Amino acid sequence: MSKKIHAKRGGFTLPAQAGMDDIVLDLAKRWGADAFRDSDGTVLSDSIMELGWDIYSTICLIRADQKWNSSHPEDCQQKYLYSAPQAAREATIKIDIMARYSNEQFKIDEVHDCKKYWEVVNRTTGQIVPVSDWDYADGIVTVNNCAKWNIYVVNFLVYQIWETTSMYNHITNNWDRPHQSGIDPRKPETRKHIARFLDKWLATHPNTDWVRFTSMAYQFPIITNQKHQTLYQDWYGYLDCMSAQALDEFEEKKGYRLSPNDIVENGYFNSTDRVPTRAYLDWIEFVHEFLVEFSGDCVKQVHDAGKKAIMFYCDHHIGTEPYKPKFQQIGFDGIVGPCINGREVRRIADIPGELVKELRLYPYFFPVNLTNEPSFKEGGDPVGECKRYWMWIRRAMLRRLVHRIGYGGYLDLAVKFPEFIDYVEAQSKEYYKITENTNFTPVENAPFKVAILNAWGKARSWGFDQSWPLGGITESLSGLPFDIEWLSFDDIRENGIAKDIGVIINMGVAGTSWSGGHHWKDPRIITAIRQWVDAGGGFLGVIDPAASEHGGAYYQLWDILGVQKEIGLSNGCRKVIPTDITKGHFIAADLAGTNPSLGKHVQKIYPCLESTQIIAKDDEGSVTIAANDYGKGRGVYLAGFELGSEQNRLLQRAIWYAAGREDEMTQKWFSSNIETEIAGFPRTGKYIVINNSYEPQTTTITDRDGNEKTVWLEANASKWFDFDGNEI
Repeated sequence: MSKKIHAKRGGFTLPAQAGMDDIVLDLAKRWGADAFRDSDGTVLSDSIMELGWDIYSTICLIRADQKWNSSHPEDCQQKYLYSAPQAAREATIKIDIMARYSNEQFKIDEVHDCKKYWEVVNRTTGQIVPVSDWDYADGIVTVNNCAKWNIYVVNFLVYQIWETTSMYNHITNNWDRPHQSGIDPRKPETRKHIARFLDKWLATHPNTDWVRFTSMAYQFPIITNQKHQTLYQDWYGYLDCMSAQALDEFEEKKGYRLSPNDIVENGYFNSTDRVPTRAYLDWIEFVHEFLVEFSGDCVKQVHDAGKKAIMFYCDHHIGTEPYKPKFQQIGFDGIVGPCINGREVRRIADIPGELVKELRLYPYFFPVNLTNEPSFKEGGDPVGECKRYWMWIRRAMLRRLVHRIGYGGYLDLAVKFPEFIDYVEAQSKEYYKITENTNFTPVENAPFKVAILNAWGKARSWGFDQSWPLGGITESLSGLPFDIEWLSFDDIRENGIAKDIGVIINMGVAGTSWSGGHHWKDPRIITAIRQWVDAGGGFLGVIDPAASEHGGAYYQLWDILGVQKEIGLSNGCRKVIPTDITKGHFIAADLAGTNPSLGKHVQKIYPCLESTQIIAKDDEGSVTIAANDYGKGRGVYLAGFELGSEQNRLLQRAIWYAAGREDEMTQKWFSSNIETEIAGFPRTGKYIVINNSYEPQTTTITDRDGNEKTVWLEANASKWFDFDGNEI
């Protein structure tokens, strides 16, 4: 049946459920929904699909046909694991290679020649053990001619027999249903089957308007033990796209063969926190090229069927990263991502290309939340969760807006919490007001760009996780009034530093991809940044910036930052630089005390120049905030960062000061109260003031023309004004 009824248009995707038609229609009206969707474990009734609203239908191609998967176990997805490291007490040792892993999740690959695709490594020496010195049988690798008390591991291939998302949902919801596996589209017959299956699926979903791919093929890795405890997880990891076939094809295409240890990387699994090796970057590009081709074919099938294609930027997104240039070749019409904070808003909103961009908000309509605490069951507080998320989401959306919002999961759980239903109604109305008053036009930000420098650059834009300390930094930046660029060290080597960049931020723990590791030993990087700062640029270092012990220094840009870190190699050298606090510094203007909370921070930081301005120290006397003039430019150092209103303002001031434009910060679009923020939209002639706290707030705002106005806001509230100052 073709849909004739014209539904109310909004920008909200509602997770519908069969048997709840009246409730679905009521919520569609209250939440302003213009689209319905299914979720993993739910279906839509024919009556819902024929109402006239847009229909989003979810499909995961690698899990969709379990009958095919079961009959083609050799086409299941594979990955490399490594055995628990074992010390050799004798010349011969036996290693149970699966001892630390879940037999429900993985099965040893006994199809392909282990002598060709596995390796035994002496971790103590770094040497690969000759294949003649080891054998495999029944889950045990026997290693001969061992060097006693050296550490040995086996890097081996497995089949992933319990697909990761299926496993997560199964465990989270205590499902009593068969485990699902995932197939590899790189396998020729499976690739053909997927195409046939998708054509049939499209033909049997006539009411579907949007095909919501969840996502395309390869899941980010989650490795579990026998107790279903997570041993390893990396949202950007390229482990689950490995296979014996892929390894052979890589060699043919790239001209050299990857070793298993190029993937296992001595047990680090090429974590995104690691500075990537050239071999690993080649592997990422190899997988990406295949996924662009495969995904493009699938999207063409969708378009040929008269439907649109949207990708869920989560789960099986590996290989289809939207910040890589070739992603645009796929042809997606939209992209949707899960979102609990401002960083995740920007991860979707900043994606290049003409895509419909949507946020799937939390809490997900599951019994428990992301930390396995009650959400939509007894003891849960979904309203409290939603409010916490929304305050961070809203401030980021005022810097870069998305086209749609929505939820997912089991609607029958959510309706048991009427206060949550009411809150989402208010939330959706606030979102619609933002879209109406901005008309998706740009916000007015600072007159210079801020670049974040790390080993990944644009490919990992807004890609930090929530762990200390990087999640807090990017979360704060997501709602501050700056245009953000992402730079890699290769970008500087190849292109230098663009003229519109006013401040470069380098942040992260020493040795990680975020700080840069060995890249700071490259004279091309050091000299380019020194020259740029000397000419007027600003360099803001956080945690361990420019960190790599080399040439008698640990922070390689110590002369810009004005500080150095004692790592135990120069304790005998006296530090005779004055350590008095610089009173009344611009950066410290909104701090409540002289020892601000920066959370867990780096210690043993000392001034190394007479010119260093010490803005704050901790109780041990270690410098936590410092600034330094360098030619026409400036360096600023923060030893840590703890997310909060005071710290948001601290970071904002540090950036303006590093840029040498601190006098401009309060001249327009400024709010005096640190619990509040302001954003102006010149093309619509409107601005908004928001309260990021749970208490009423009064603030003095400065508008675009420098006029001041006192604004009172209820807790969590926002107010809109026109450029004449009239509330609208």
